[in-house]
Amino acid sequence: MEPDDIGSSERAFEEKVKAGFADVLKREAAVHPQPELRRRILRFLARNPIGTLATCSDNVPRSTPVRFRCDEQLLFYILTEGGGKLQNIRKNPNVSFSVYGRYTGFRSCRGMQLWGKAEIIESGDRDNYLAAYRCMGLEQREDLQKIEMKQPPSEMPIIRISPERIRYLSIPEGILNQELILPG
Repeated sequence: MEPDDIGSSERAFEEKVKAGFADVLKREAAVHPQPELRRRILRFLARNPIGTLATCSDNVPRSTPVRFRCDEQLLFYILTEGGGKLQNIRKNPNVSFSVYGRYTGFRSCRGMQLWGKAEIIESGDRDNYLAAYRCMGLEQREDLQKIEMKQPPSEMPIIRISPERIRYLSIPEGILNQELILPG
């Protein structure tokens, strides 16, 4: 399916879902100004540190659960041991990334999906690596403190994702797949 076909299919689906949303929850979907939507997305991301990174190369998709950190500019950072996701990014930097909240039923449904470009920051790129590493706040992670990990091995690359658009869904807040468009 071509990108134009996907966009048109998504818009048709959105209209159908909006009508269903109003019928089921007895309210209209909330639409927030972009700065407010951005704040809500950042708050959601701070509370949900596990996501799924989707990459693709040579028509072979790969979806990998990862722990991430996001900064105020909505740049996403993932410390990784390597593997197929890095090979895919080197061949094709276009990625999708999703995060979901704890699900206890339809009324609890929250999630975010983004589309953007990924880059790999190696430890040899000292300034960028240190900036990304600091952003990740690894020294504050309780799980790493429990195993007394002072710092990860320096050869671990960091993936940085620059989103182009983010779609956010939060049934409790009445937000139904509202998009945040980011400057390219």
